[in-house]
Amino acid sequence: MLCFFYETFLQTNSFKNMLNKKKIIAIFNQNYFIKELITLLEDEGLEINKIKNIEQSEELISNKILLLDIDSKKRMKNVKKFLEQKARDCNIFVTHEENLKIDLEDVTILKPPIILKDFINQIYRICKKNENSKNLVKVKNFQFNFKNNELIFDGTKKKIRLTELESRLLKFLSANIKGSTKQELLSKVWGHNTILDTHTLESLIYRLRKKIEKNPNQPKLLILKEKKYFLIKS
Repeated sequence: MLCFFYETFLQTNSFKNMLNKKKIIAIFNQNYFIKELITLLEDEGLEINKIKNIEQSEELISNKILLLDIDSKKRMKNVKKFLEQKARDCNIFVTHEENLKIDLEDVTILKPPIILKDFINQIYRICKKNENSKNLVKVKNFQFNFKNNELIFDGTKKKIRLTELESRLLKFLSANIKGSTKQELLSKVWGHNTILDTHTLESLIYRLRKKIEKNPNQPKLLILKEKKYFLIKS
């Protein structure tokens, strides 16, 4: 079985302007096509670490890309079970024996000959998409892109810019599901260790509510409960 997990990319000769870092972990049997593919990828500057079986790859499944080689119905059954339990939301590429019908959903079938440049470009697009998704937080009817300090509303795709302070506040609240006190927000968002006038915080929260709430005077997303602020994301 062959398994590639693309984490990030290092610079390569052919794609030095495109790929920054890379790491591949491979699991494979004695398959000439796969061995040649690995050699070609290594020639492009991609680093490949080989492991013995797919179970060893569980901790790396969050890297979101797998390349599997399937040569039997039994192996396909085991892979299918593994993907359902451990590899949801992954981008999956499959090579297989010619006479074997692939019973897997949402996979991309790879057949020789493979155009290496196109294959690496495809991997790059997936990595870029995954990297962009790491900067997004979903909240009810909008997404918060904390890298760009921007709200993107569902449906209309309307975009609203946040100030740096508003963005830091929203990011901090989204990461703290147990809620945050006023003093915690003043300390963590402003970076102050002393007690400040809470009117400063309340003014910021109201300005943020005006951007995310239908009615900022009756908030349903950024709420105060038992002296703690919460961001209701779903």
